[in-house]
Parts: sequence; C-alpha cells; structure tokens
Amino acid sequence: MRLLFVAALLILAAHPQKAAAPPHGSPIGVLAARWHDSGFTQSDDNYNAVTAASDGKIYYVLCSHRIDVGAQVFSYDPATGKVSHLADLTEAAGEKGLKAVPQGKSHVSFHEHGGKLYFATHLAYYEHAGKKELAGTPPAGFAPYPGGHFLAYDMATRKIADLAKAPNSEGIITMAMDPKRGRLYGLTWPSGLFLSYHLESQKLKNYGATAGDGEKGVGSAFRVICRSIAVDPRTGFAFFTTATGDVIRYDPAADQLQHLEGGRANRDVLGKWDPDQPGHMGYNWRQTVWYKSENSFYGTHGNTGFLFRFDPLAQQFDFVERIASEKTRTSGLYDSFSYGYLGLTLGPDGHTLYFLTGTPAGEEMRFVTYDIPARQYTDHGAISLPDGRRPTWAQAIAVGRDKRIYTVSKILENGKQVVDLLSFPDPLQTPSSPEPQYQLVRSWLNPKGMPYPLQEAHGLCFDKDGNVIVVDSVGSRVHRFTPEGKWLGEIGLGPGGGPGAFRAPRDARVHRNGEIFVLDTNNHRIEVFSPEGKFLRAFGQKGSGPGQLLRTHGLDFSPDQSRLYVVDVDNNRVSVFEPSGKFLFQFGRKGFRTGEFRDPHGMGIAPNGDIIVSNYYGPVQRFAPEGKFLFEFAPAGFRDWIHFHSMTTDHEGNTYVAARRRDGRNAIAVYDSRGAYVAAWAPATAEGEQGVKTAAVDRKGLVYAAVEGKGVHGVQVFRRIQ
Repeated sequence: MRLLFVAALLILAAHPQKAAAPPHGSPIGVLAARWHDSGFTQSDDNYNAVTAASDGKIYYVLCSHRIDVGAQVFSYDPATGKVSHLADLTEAAGEKGLKAVPQGKSHVSFHEHGGKLYFATHLAYYEHAGKKELAGTPPAGFAPYPGGHFLAYDMATRKIADLAKAPNSEGIITMAMDPKRGRLYGLTWPSGLFLSYHLESQKLKNYGATAGDGEKGVGSAFRVICRSIAVDPRTGFAFFTTATGDVIRYDPAADQLQHLEGGRANRDVLGKWDPDQPGHMGYNWRQTVWYKSENSFYGTHGNTGFLFRFDPLAQQFDFVERIASEKTRTSGLYDSFSYGYLGLTLGPDGHTLYFLTGTPAGEEMRFVTYDIPARQYTDHGAISLPDGRRPTWAQAIAVGRDKRIYTVSKILENGKQVVDLLSFPDPLQTPSSPEPQYQLVRSWLNPKGMPYPLQEAHGLCFDKDGNVIVVDSVGSRVHRFTPEGKWLGEIGLGPGGGPGAFRAPRDARVHRNGEIFVLDTNNHRIEVFSPEGKFLRAFGQKGSGPGQLLRTHGLDFSPDQSRLYVVDVDNNRVSVFEPSGKFLFQFGRKGFRTGEFRDPHGMGIAPNGDIIVSNYYGPVQRFAPEGKFLFEFAPAGFRDWIHFHSMTTDHEGNTYVAARRRDGRNAIAVYDSRGAYVAAWAPATAEGEQGVKTAAVDRKGLVYAAVEGKGVHGVQVFRRIQ
C-alpha cells in the first residue's frame, strides 16, 4: 500500500534528521519493570493488599489457595532492596496448629493510622459450581474455615494484633477505615454481612446481610458483594453498593444502614448485567478513592472500567470516562477478567488517578492515568520485564517514595506461573530520556547509470557481500547497488510472467548461502536467484489454501536460515516455508483481536527467532517461532502514527517501521526489543519530507531508508547519534 509522497530534490547531508517531537513525557508504550523475589513459591494471588507506608517501605500480602499453606505478609525496603518476611496470616490470627482451612488471603487494602497498618483476612480455599465460587469442603483431617480477622500490624514492634473475628465463619472480603472516628468497616464473604469495629471500645458489631443471600445464594437471592466501602472523611458516612446498583449508607450517628433513594449506579453506559448470575460484578463499585478538591469519590465499575464520580451529599453519580486500556477502549471489548480494576489510587500530585488495568485477551497489564482537573486520559503502555516478558495481573497499586509504582503481578517462569511483587518507574515523576537523533550519512536518489531508472524503491535488503538490493515494485525490477549507490546491475529479467521475471515485486531477502529470495507478488510466487542473479527456482501459487499466496509483502529468514516466513496482506496470515519451497505451516487470520491481522505488511525476525509483523492499520505484533502470540506494540494512533508500511529488525532486536503520521508525514519509527518507542525521524530534503517505504540495517548499524517523492526514488543512509 502506497504512502503519501512529498517532493524532494536536495539532501542536507550533515543535518540530523528527526520527526517533530511529541510533548515532553509522552508515553513510550512500554514501562520497564523490576521483579522482586519474595521466596514464597506457593504464592498465587493478591487483591488490594499492597501499600506504601510512612516508613518508606512497601507492605504486601502474597495469597495461597492451598489447604495447608496460608497467605504471607512481606515488606520491601526500596532503600536497601531487601525483602523481609513479616508473618504467616494463619499464625497471626492465632490459628497455628488448628489444622483448619487457613487464612489464605488478605483481600483488602492496608490502612495506616497511628503507626499501625490495619487490614483483614479472608479464605482462599474454594470449590467451584459453574461460575460460582463457594467455600471449599475441607479434606479429611482439616476443620472448616474459622472466619476472617481484623488485624493491626505495628510497624515499630513488627508485631500483629488480632482485633476481632467475623461471625458465622465468614471471610472479610471488603474493608475500609474511618481513622478520625476510630472505626473499621467490613463486608463478609459469602453472605455480605456488614461489620463495624470500634478501636477504642474493641467491640465488633454485625449489622446483618446487605445483599440477599450473598454469593452463596441462588437465582434472585444470589448477589455478588461489593469490593469497596467508601468513607466520607467529613461526616464518617460509609457507602457501598449492591449488584443491582443500589447505594447503601452507614450513618455512624444513627448507627444504622440506610438505602439511599437517589444515586443508583445501574446506568445504560455500563451495559446490561443480570445480578442473578455469577461471574461478574453486576453494577457494583469495584474500587473508590476520595478526592478532597471536589469532596467526592472517584471509582471504577467492576466490568467495564468506567470511571465515575459520586458526590455523597448530593447523592449524585456522574460517569466520567472509560479508563480501561486503550486497546480495550478501541476494540469495544471488556477485559478478560471481569472482576478486575482494583488497582486504582490517587497519585502523589493529589489530582491524578493512577490505574492498573488489563486487555481483552489478558496478555498484559497497562498503566493508565487520569488527570481529574484536566479531564485527561493517558494510557502509558504495557509493563515489561527486561527480557520482554509481559506481566499479566494487577489487583493492587501503591506509589513508593522512590517514585516507583508497586503491585503484585503474575509472570511465566520456565513454563510455570509465579506471583510476586513488581515495580516500575512512575512516568509522571520520572523525566523521559531524550530521543536519539539520526544523522544523514549519504543519499542516492534517482541513481545514474541505470538503463531502467527507479520508479519506486519499495523493498531493501543486503546481499552476502553487503551490496544493497532494491526492489522496484512499480518498475517490476530488482536492482543491485553498492552501499554508496553505484548501480551494479539487475537481478532477474524485469517485467513479465515467465521464470525470472516479475510483476509488482514487493521485497527480497538473502539466505546465508547467498541465494536471493524475491516476492514476485502479482505473479503469486516466490522466486529464488543465485548470488550472481541467475534464476534458480520458484514456488507458490495463487489462492488461499495452505502454501498459496495472494498479496505477499514481507519476508525474512529464521536465525538458523531453515525457515522462510512470508507475510500475505490479502490472506491476513504468515506462511512458513523451507528455503526449498516446501510449505510447513501458517498462522493468523483477519481480525482485530490479539494475534489476528489487519492487512499485515512488514516482517522481521528477532535474534532469538521471534517473528515481528507490522499491520498496516496497526499494531505491530510479536510471535514465537511456531506462531504463538507474545505481545504487541505500536498500536494505531500511538504518537500519531496511523499507517505502518514495511519494516525490518536489527541484530539487537530493534524494530524499524516505515510509518505515516496523521498529518501525512512519513518517517522511520524505532522500537526496542521490548516494544518500547525509541525514536522517529523523517528523511527530508530542502523542499520537504518524503514518503518512506521501508528500512534495512547493515552490520555496522547504519539504517538504509527506501524513500519516495514526486519524481524522486532512492535510498538515504543514516547513523544514530546521541
């Protein structure tokens, strides 16, 4: 697919080339994360229980769903990088040796007050009936779950006090604190009992069920329990919701629960949810935070990721913005985990919401901010470990003094899922690095000495001697040049349908044995030539069956050269062949979901053999050598790039994409091996910027760009400078 062209005649060779810079602090699409190993191999979950305390440490709970191992409490000291084990929750609740279902979770946020961290415990040993979770029946020799506890951890003495236990052997799944009045509030699971605990009197009070029979109910008696209690610091009123959208208020002066007449949360924007059916949060709040500047709560709905504002005095709901990931928003889908969206907090500036969320396929988590006064949504990108792996879970969030954001996440380690503390730099507090620039080294436009002048420089690669092969799609010719631009001759016979001839070829690659593979696109085949340019063989035929081709556009070899991967635009797939032409397999289909294609155009191979494919309409996707989707980057619209033509990779795994901006300008956009944006620059002349078709990177790291303009066709060569 052709890019827009702008005329160009003369190159200013010494001037660094760079696209118009985006605003300072613009997202780079990937946030570099650090894994903190706690040594608890039985860990499998975390909900809410991560906090940055006043002593500078990060406190967190790692959960366990085992019958014989309970949840564990840890602290991480950013100053020393040390993880400390603080307590086993079953032991802290005074149940060591009881041989009962353990305290497998803390499902609530920590609340700091008077040098102590207040939190609560919950069970994690379940059994399932369809989409419904029920308390697990303990095996022989184990007693049933004793009930959840309110606990207090003294940060000075490092001791945990057991304050009270929930009635009826219920777990405590939701908790809030009113520090001014010395009250803890909780909702129990599975029945939805509302509890209050008075710190001074040390008395626990049960106000009864608040949502039918709770999550153990059936039909109209089933109601999923709200996961957030919001306390108004001015009045002490505590608010929570039901799955049907009702708002319940606890009045501490009257010491009673009240169903509010106004402020119902079931709005059309949230979709239609059947509260009788498990597997979703209904119309419940999922997480809330107090925003003092407006004396209101901001919170998220537990299925859609919609942000709402609730004025507790006016009892008024306003739905503000959907702050799910950009991918979720643009696809019109929900995230894969409908109980998500707990990772919401107010950032250090006091007016920006920080949010950790997922994607429709659940393949990664993303960091989103929402500036309340400016009403500005920003998806800062995916979280990635240094080796490129994408963590896939986040149900808590805390911002440390070290300007890093903390959560507990999940990652695959040697084929096994592990769960532990993870952190990454806060992009709002961390200055972005300046983009590297690319300096023009040389240029050869409309090269001389050719019997058939270039009509379109569409594809580029290097032969075994380092010479440059240029595929002219409009002229249906394949040329060879020295790196300095001297024409050496043609490969093949030029336009035609016979052996060695071409109709609109798109790209070429050279095998390590020197053989040249050319995509003869409109003849629906791949032609192979000797290092000297002699026709050897061809394979492929028109069609959509296995091994057949429609509109091939990109190709590359695996690192061991045993496979040739071919991108087919109209078949929306990648076909894989042996160099002999034997078809091996294919993957992909048309669509907008993860691993599907939207007119794939470009192809590159990472040093480890991963396959990188650029969709014309975005994004760029990365696959394992057998075609398993790994992750994506550079979505359409990111930094205003909307169309991606062809691409290449270098020996470090960086990706160079020929991209077009919304304003029509063309550039080479560079992303690192994790998919993080690095830089972009527009090859330019004294008369304007040019269309860019593709790029190729030589052994020295020089970037060759195939450029196009009105009557201008050729190559520009760039070197990265700092």
